[in-house]
Amino acid sequence: MKIKPLNDLNLIDFVREIKKTEAYLVGGCVRDWYLGKKCFDIDITFSDYPLDIARKVAQKFDLKLEEFKKFLTIRLLSKERRIDFATFRKEKYLRPASLPEVEKAVSIEEDLKRRDFTINAVALSINEDLYQITDPFNGVEDINKGVIRVLHENSFADDPTRIFRAVRFSNRFGWKIDKETLKLIKKHKNRVSDLSKERIRNEIIKILSEEKCFQALKKIEELDIIPRDMFFGFDAEIDNFKTLEKRYDYIFQKNGIGFFERYNFERKIKKSLGK
Repeated sequence: MKIKPLNDLNLIDFVREIKKTEAYLVGGCVRDWYLGKKCFDIDITFSDYPLDIARKVAQKFDLKLEEFKKFLTIRLLSKERRIDFATFRKEKYLRPASLPEVEKAVSIEEDLKRRDFTINAVALSINEDLYQITDPFNGVEDINKGVIRVLHENSFADDPTRIFRAVRFSNRFGWKIDKETLKLIKKHKNRVSDLSKERIRNEIIKILSEEKCFQALKKIEELDIIPRDMFFGFDAEIDNFKTLEKRYDYIFQKNGIGFFERYNFERKIKKSLGK
């Protein structure tokens, strides 16, 4: 099966022209293109560390370059968007909820093993077999079925932020969380308390940034993922507010400052509340 990208073909073609290694589009952009949607958070992974390629792309498309060599990733940024370049990677979690130790993987298939859900473990070749998919975990089948499924039973223990992500994707697409995946969420939800406040905050911000967020927040409440009294004094009215800032203000009016203090929101955000 082949999937053609629905945006940024000029950037993808430029990468194809200058690269000297294997390279694949991966993750959410592949999922969204398969669904017929444009996606402007593009991830490309390479068989070797792509710093030289990233520099050339940054220069040509006027993007800011940030390097995270410890994680074998490079981020290209503008005000409107983000593009991530990475090396084939494998991960090891020394303890639950810790950031992983990252090593180079030998193949795209090994890289895909570390992904969060099957729907995001699909790669799209930009090699000679242009736009051919690699799908070792039947992610396309789960997209067709509308199912959120983890790749292994320790997934949420390794990275509890995936619990928030499962809820967010389920809400965004109207898809069901697989029965066994839901059992694993309930089994490992206590690991959320091992996350830093900032990592929890960032996941909540992503949910609040969705077009509709109420059902996802309600699911977090039902699953008892974070303390109920910190966040959940509101109703479906929150979806009437279309900007993140207005939703912050709504939460503040309903709940007070406690949530924003507990999860270390930026001072400028806290200062703007209630105005």
